[in-house]
Amino acid sequence: MTGATAVLHRPGTVGEAVRVLAEVGDVELLAGGTDLVPALRTGLRRPRALVALRRVLELRARAMAPDQLTIGAGVTYAELAGWGSAPGLAAAAQAVGSTQIRNTGTVGGALGSANPRGDLLTFLAAADADVLTRSARAGSRATPLASFLAAGRRRGELVTAVRVPVTHGPQMFLKIGGRQAAYPALLNCALVVDRAAGRVRCAVGGVTTGRLRPSAAEQFAADEIDWESPPPAGAGVARRFGELVTRAAREAPGQLPAGPRDPTDYRWHAAGVLAARALDRALAAGAPGADPSETDKP
Repeated sequence: MTGATAVLHRPGTVGEAVRVLAEVGDVELLAGGTDLVPALRTGLRRPRALVALRRVLELRARAMAPDQLTIGAGVTYAELAGWGSAPGLAAAAQAVGSTQIRNTGTVGGALGSANPRGDLLTFLAAADADVLTRSARAGSRATPLASFLAAGRRRGELVTAVRVPVTHGPQMFLKIGGRQAAYPALLNCALVVDRAAGRVRCAVGGVTTGRLRPSAAEQFAADEIDWESPPPAGAGVARRFGELVTRAAREAPGQLPAGPRDPTDYRWHAAGVLAARALDRALAAGAPGADPSETDKP
């Protein structure tokens, strides 16, 4: 498959996996294999060794504390898609690929690929997630998602989990793509409203090489919402929020190359449309008498 003989390691614990990474230089990590296996078949990657992580049950754990969720790197999209404790995360996971991809693709794989249009990463960016890693040399550390994606995984380091702060309010995930979930996103948007902190967090994927965080739009929405008795904030707030997201998309550095289906002007406009729609739905979901299940709907 690799075009060369690669040594296969099958550790049973995180500790064993970390030791293998410290001892072997040119290593590829194999969990779901949705990105790696095609690359091996085509010869795009030719590692000296493969570290298969399916036996490492620690990586497949999920935990919920009062202030944070911890999701193992081996947790699949399908497992997240039915998790009621994180509705926005569940909606993002449900939007990923086909059923086969959701059954095999993992959180760690999403972090490893660092796809600028990756659905799960866009929600994790809006949620201010941290990436938890372990290595034989540096031990355990937590890194903000944006910093981790910008720098990449360090040599000898294993991603063990992501940590997501618990918020109290609606969470939204919206996506534009060919036939929606069956195809990769052209653009996606995640919105997290935290009533307790009086904050609105938004992330857009598919505009830049990283995740767009429109800070001026986030601050505008937070200032306009009456946090003592939300909502209403008025339809004009969502519309202005979208306009500010469009401006942030237009001015953001690191723009992705334009494609035949997503010229830059379209991307900028669509980013604002998705963001405005997400905030409008979030405000409606928080209205007195609203159906709580609306928070879960993409």
